[in-house]
Amino acid sequence: MSSLIRKNRAGRAWLVLLGCCMMQGGSMGVVMNTMGLFFSAVSRDLGFSVGGISFYKTVAGLSSCILLPFVGKVLYRFDTRVTLSLSALVMAVCTALMGTFQALWQWYLSAFLLGIASAMLLSTSEPIILANWFCEKLGLAIGISAAFSGVMGMVCNMAFERVIFAWGWRAGYYVTGGLCLLMILPMTLFVIRLEPGMVGCSPYGVPREAGQPEEKMLEMSRKGRLGVLTALFLAAGVMQFCVGFSAQIVTYATAMGKTMATGAFLVSCSMIANAGGKVLLGQVNDARGLKLACVTGAAFGVPAFLVLFSDRIPMMTAGCLLYGAAMSLAVIMPPLLTKKFFRGREYPKAFSLVMMLSTFASSFSTGILGWMYDRCGSYGPSLLLCLMLCIVFILLCGGMLVYYRRLLRQNRT
Repeated sequence: MSSLIRKNRAGRAWLVLLGCCMMQGGSMGVVMNTMGLFFSAVSRDLGFSVGGISFYKTVAGLSSCILLPFVGKVLYRFDTRVTLSLSALVMAVCTALMGTFQALWQWYLSAFLLGIASAMLLSTSEPIILANWFCEKLGLAIGISAAFSGVMGMVCNMAFERVIFAWGWRAGYYVTGGLCLLMILPMTLFVIRLEPGMVGCSPYGVPREAGQPEEKMLEMSRKGRLGVLTALFLAAGVMQFCVGFSAQIVTYATAMGKTMATGAFLVSCSMIANAGGKVLLGQVNDARGLKLACVTGAAFGVPAFLVLFSDRIPMMTAGCLLYGAAMSLAVIMPPLLTKKFFRGREYPKAFSLVMMLSTFASSFSTGILGWMYDRCGSYGPSLLLCLMLCIVFILLCGGMLVYYRRLLRQNRT
């Protein structure tokens, strides 16, 4: 495999993108996007509440915050092959071990280690790596990579639902862990590298003899930097909170009187729409700018949560499709908007901080939404909360883009 990669240096950026797709699909798609599929089965079998079993996702989110601020430093200081491969191994083993658990504390302990591994594999490493490899079409590259999590989530939710029905949820966890390792490990060992210079290449869109151009830093006051970081954190956090509803869709469907198979179908609808939305918004960003990409994504969000109040399957399906497309903003917006304000070597540090803070805020989402369902007996309050957060997200992004245009004018003078 390594000899084949050396012979195709001209297309190496696209091979790295393929590696990031597999890494995103194997971690987010196979493991994280199927978490909700197990909640009902585990709670019925072992007698846990939905909120109790959902809380292990909160534990994973909180533990990932320990490493997230240092992801950029870890990537640049240590061999990417080692750090990412070890993370994949930990994630796969922790997931497979859940098939042997009997008590809630075991899920929480495993989730702590799972969160540490996910800090390297999920939402931070790929945008940093792809920003090094793509000077052009970065939005499309991030969109394609992130979309793979939706594709794998769609396929795995349908497949794992059958596995759980036929052989039980314990077998489902074994299959999940094995598939995660099979998808990620070959890519982290043989394909993915942090920077093009490590393998004698140039970023996509830059002639090899020209080298990578130096990005001019955007001059901001200390107060301005703090304000931008706060707004980025809040925007990413509120959208990540809404993403937490995806893990509740199966339970949402059963609460509406539908079967678990219908719930798995609705999850798959949201996943495929999410995959398409990521590619679409990445392409819109490259062609027409981030403003139109944010407007396009947000246009799906508000009607999605309104439609999901219905208990009719066609309306629930439409709502999940709209929801999936809107939630693509949670992946596309943070790296692209952060890169507008923080350029060059500032980007990994700023982006890691934004993701750390937003992950901390959003790590409670699945547990809170599960608790609200247990307390209220319906998902109505949860849907209303997510609807309001979508509106907050629109206002935050609009304010940041207005401030960005003002900064550009100030930097030209």
